[in-house]
Amino acid sequence: MSKRARLELDTKQDEILVDWLSRLPDEILVNIISRLAVREAARTSVLSIRWKYLWTFTTCLNFSALKMLWNVKKDPATLEEERYNYINWVNDVLDSHMGLCINEFRLCFELRNSHGSFITHWIFTALAKKVQKLELNLHPVGGGFWPPLELYAFPLECLKLFRSPRTLSNIKSLRSLCLDAVNVSGEVLEFFIYSCPLLDRLRVVFSLDLLSLKVVGSSVKLKYLDICYCYFMEEVEISAPSVRSFKYYGPEIKLRMENVPQLLDISIGGGYGVRMKHAISPIMSYFHQLETLELGFVLNAENMQFPQCELPKLRHLTFNVLAFSSKSLLGLSCMMEASTFLQKFTLKLQTVYVGSEIVSERKFRDCLHQHLKVVELIGFVGLPIELELAFYLLKSATTLEKMIVDPTPPAVLGTPWEFENYKKKQAARSCAKELEPKIPKGVELVIL
Repeated sequence: MSKRARLELDTKQDEILVDWLSRLPDEILVNIISRLAVREAARTSVLSIRWKYLWTFTTCLNFSALKMLWNVKKDPATLEEERYNYINWVNDVLDSHMGLCINEFRLCFELRNSHGSFITHWIFTALAKKVQKLELNLHPVGGGFWPPLELYAFPLECLKLFRSPRTLSNIKSLRSLCLDAVNVSGEVLEFFIYSCPLLDRLRVVFSLDLLSLKVVGSSVKLKYLDICYCYFMEEVEISAPSVRSFKYYGPEIKLRMENVPQLLDISIGGGYGVRMKHAISPIMSYFHQLETLELGFVLNAENMQFPQCELPKLRHLTFNVLAFSSKSLLGLSCMMEASTFLQKFTLKLQTVYVGSEIVSERKFRDCLHQHLKVVELIGFVGLPIELELAFYLLKSATTLEKMIVDPTPPAVLGTPWEFENYKKKQAARSCAKELEPKIPKGVELVIL
């Protein structure tokens, strides 16, 4: 090899060894690190001297702790130890964090009101750093709910501090607020709604202090409002042109809606004792403009009496249903018939087993669904009532392109527990294969 050739080869090898990533400006490196989970971001500190403190400027503080949660799920006796580890972890990261602003702050662990001083301190730290997305998910690991006094209560006295000029300036950056298993009053929520000009998403799950909520005014920028399982809720009033999506699951309430010209998406329903007629009555005047609709209810004779209506713009219809295993599901087709241009139908089904012989209280006429392209069956276990509905849809949806069968229970979708119960899911998948002989040519059957 000539001297010139060796020189060119050495030069190329040197170029390969150069750490081109570290040559990027700090701002770009911090942006990259901010896309990592907190633990992974902290591990970048060992790469070099220059990287040692870069992670402390991350703009994403997502304290997701799946490994800890799995440990507690497998052995509940480890809860106190893992809770202690979680609190220390969050404190250590916040003590090390040197960034002036953060885009996201997320807590996800089983914490109670006895840990309130830590949680409140973390909230104030996040707000002081002009957080844009704030989420507190303190739900019990194994599901279920706690006694009211054990829920972390968002301190009402904090409103005085929030109203101070300095703090008020910081919270104006807030765009999204999600509170799960946090006791928070309507007064606190309304403060955020009316004081945060950028707030466009509010989600509250299982708050026993929330009794009423008003989202009123043309200055309100809220687009997405979710209220779920707030069991003492009595009243919700919405009159805001900005609102595009409204979700409510819980007890029957007094719901008033007006001046919502951009409303396109509604999810509404509840459990035992919630009458579907009562739930949808306040929203029926907006059916003509909806593109997506989800109805959640217990399947019984009363709730199957759907009112005469038209949903000309509806593209996606979802039923989130609790039903007896012998109760025919064909009655759901009545609501589908009112959706002339429906393109996607989703059934989220939970069943109470009382036998497998199908009972139908009345005859339902066949109806063609000429625009339906996708059918999704979630929580599928292979019951005759599920197969009956699937066969009906395969026959009546003349332009169907795909049928998706998912054995995952709807209640655990999106949680760490959705991959459990492997044997039950395998049995459901085997039952789903009974659909294969009935699948028309050109239709794809997807079994998850």
